[in-house]
Amino acid sequence: MRHFTQETPALSGETQNGNAFTARCSHSQTRFWLLDQLRPGDPSLHVAARWRIAGRLDAEILVRSFRHLIDRHEALRTAIVGEGGRPVQRIAGTVALPFSEIDLSGLPGDRLGEARTIADAEAGKPFDLARAPLMRVTLLRLGRGDSLLLVTAHHSVCDGWSMVVLAREFIAIYAALIRGQQPSLAPPPLHYADFAEWEVSPAMAEAAERDLAFWARSLRDLTPFELPPDHPRRAGRERRFAAETRRLPAELGERLEACARAHGATPFVLACTVLLGLLGARSGRRDIAIGTQVLGRDEIELEGVVGSFVNTLVLRIESGEGETHFAERLAATRRTILEACDHALAPFDRVVQALAPCRDGLRPPLVSVNVRMRPTAETPHAAGSAEGEAPIHLVDLDYAASGSFFDLDLELAPSASGWCLTCEYDAGLYEAQTVAGLLADFERSACAAVGVRLPDPAPWTGRVGRPAAETAPAPETTNAGIEPEAAPEAGGAPDALRPAVRAIWREMLGRPDLSDDEDFFAVGGHSLLAARVVARIEAETGRRVPLWSFFEAGTVARLCALLDGEAAAGMRHRSLQDAPPDAAGRSGFTAIHHAAADQELYRTLAEALGTDQPFATLQLESRVPRQEDTLERLAGAYRAAIDAAQPQGPIRLVGFCRSGVLAFEIARQFAQAGRNVAVVVLIDCWEPGYFRRLAPAAKRRAAAAYRRGRLAALVRHVRRDGAGYLASRAHLWLRSNRAWRGLRRGLHRAGLASENPEEAFWQVTDDLDALALAYEPRPHPGPVLIVRSESVPVGPALDPMLGWGAYAGNGETVSVPGFGHEGAFSPAGCRVMAAKISLMACR
Repeated sequence: MRHFTQETPALSGETQNGNAFTARCSHSQTRFWLLDQLRPGDPSLHVAARWRIAGRLDAEILVRSFRHLIDRHEALRTAIVGEGGRPVQRIAGTVALPFSEIDLSGLPGDRLGEARTIADAEAGKPFDLARAPLMRVTLLRLGRGDSLLLVTAHHSVCDGWSMVVLAREFIAIYAALIRGQQPSLAPPPLHYADFAEWEVSPAMAEAAERDLAFWARSLRDLTPFELPPDHPRRAGRERRFAAETRRLPAELGERLEACARAHGATPFVLACTVLLGLLGARSGRRDIAIGTQVLGRDEIELEGVVGSFVNTLVLRIESGEGETHFAERLAATRRTILEACDHALAPFDRVVQALAPCRDGLRPPLVSVNVRMRPTAETPHAAGSAEGEAPIHLVDLDYAASGSFFDLDLELAPSASGWCLTCEYDAGLYEAQTVAGLLADFERSACAAVGVRLPDPAPWTGRVGRPAAETAPAPETTNAGIEPEAAPEAGGAPDALRPAVRAIWREMLGRPDLSDDEDFFAVGGHSLLAARVVARIEAETGRRVPLWSFFEAGTVARLCALLDGEAAAGMRHRSLQDAPPDAAGRSGFTAIHHAAADQELYRTLAEALGTDQPFATLQLESRVPRQEDTLERLAGAYRAAIDAAQPQGPIRLVGFCRSGVLAFEIARQFAQAGRNVAVVVLIDCWEPGYFRRLAPAAKRRAAAAYRRGRLAALVRHVRRDGAGYLASRAHLWLRSNRAWRGLRRGLHRAGLASENPEEAFWQVTDDLDALALAYEPRPHPGPVLIVRSESVPVGPALDPMLGWGAYAGNGETVSVPGFGHEGAFSPAGCRVMAAKISLMACR
């Protein structure tokens, strides 16, 4: 690469047989030639344009028009050949145009769909770089006065802007020829070979070296960014690309453009700001680098030249701590883009070479996500004859998806009818629904950014505002043995016990005014202090206080009632985050879990969702009641508890692991009863019958993929945490093993071992596991978010929706950073979850 990009001497034009000559290759052509040598016929090296033309096209005049274009532009007569181990341009005097015509007008059914299928096939047909022209044309007749013109070229001789130049000139040439006149376009002032020579001139080489030094400084400590994939990268895999498209409403496009103008920016800068914020929210990273392309036509003489001028730039944004206004983020992105464009002369390959990043052959260098604005033609052109010949109009210039150098390549195409977002993606890494969700999140983020608060949008917080609380009539509910958040005082508890317990709590917490109904953990208590409080109570009262009962009770009143057997353990609400005084009636989140020790797990997520967002947990405090012998019945009891605590407004549920199954059924029952379920979030939660329902062959593949993924996660943990991690996992397995727990219970009854303080937790876990395994899910129509931490195995044989795809028709999935089974609740993981949840709330 160093030889081709740095040490190749300039080649002067050389005549061959009086009709052809050779010239040096530009940096872009050298790169494309090398890529073609590595992957011959790679369709991602193609530019495949689709010109939609209204009006009757004369095929003979069309071919003559393209012959004029070939005569005008040397790049269209150029082949790239190797001479002495290096590529050179071989520019012919004349070449024949590869042209074909297909008439679909008599085809019944979806002619446009068939045309797109043909267009995709045309886009993928390989070129032989040693044979000019590196362009072909196919005319598809869709009906009377409706045609699709497929113009496919190799990137070494053409780029997106060149297609705009060709479309504009084609209309002008066709207009002249259809009238029987000679085209009068002025000859181009320069040809592409002139640009290639100018690129290595001493002045340009010196400027490129200065720009290279800038990139070496600004990207020196860059950790390449990638959006967590649905499937692992594998050595030797074939890159397969697909595309997802989403059209934004016209009003949103207008607001985006108006917002950009109001802040002295371009729509592209605004779009990059939205995308960078979205990627940061999805990944939890603050230092993000994405790629983009510049036209490379700074000189006015190059505007009308056909050739390959684009260069890739790295846009690196490092957001600071705290919340910043969107306008500030927009200004920071604008500065980054302008600075990158000011140093655009250093070829991307040279930048990669200078930084020498670790290359494993599985990832694109430096950036894996790319964003670009589509070059667009001017307002529709028309060509017609003076004799009344029906005119032709270029009504659209679109491009077929032919692959990309990047894992995710987002193209923005503004138009009067609304922006069109197209994302080409590596289908071996990402599922279609993941990419579709990304585009949907982009639209929601854009809506939240511009909203109705122009020209200064709402503060950027890494999440999007939620809709106002909805109101609904409160259904009649029964208590079902479930206590509301403020538990009633257990009047039957002995007076001697409660004052003693109250005094100990107040002393240990340093809260002389603590009431009997205040939650121990909500006022500053923690696990270690809880153990000390239990020891004091046992020493001063002579009462046996299992530590698990302390966690279950949470208040002086409930602890005393439990110790005297006067209160059933049932279920209990606990607020992790109360609504502010001015947020009366605001509905928040309810996290479903089955053991009191789990409730603090959600605090980081509650804080990430925002301090103004009510967030409560609903816990199952004891063994599953006998009357709740199915998961559906247990979910009904939970639903009654939530109804009592939140009689109106949208329901938002969160469930982790096996409790996620319960959360899904609660959401389904709420929706069936007519309540609005805004979202249900399932964190690291497999659909319990997923593996059981697979066909035998698929089950074997899935089981093998799952075991490989778990083994890979174990290896990552050991590398990070050392051999101590294996000991901790072995200890956890022993604590949870039923046989070991049974042995310990027997030893305790014989007086040979102390009581297991975790026995209640594991009994509840066993009960819920049994109910979940017997559960047959039914479809839920509302929004469902499947969250996967890094501990969840991924692979082609495993459903990225963790088996819920068949039951969550409106489901989306997101990967979050974090190791271990509870890794999703890391600060970074909770930021990603909060952002995704809030984006879904913008529907």
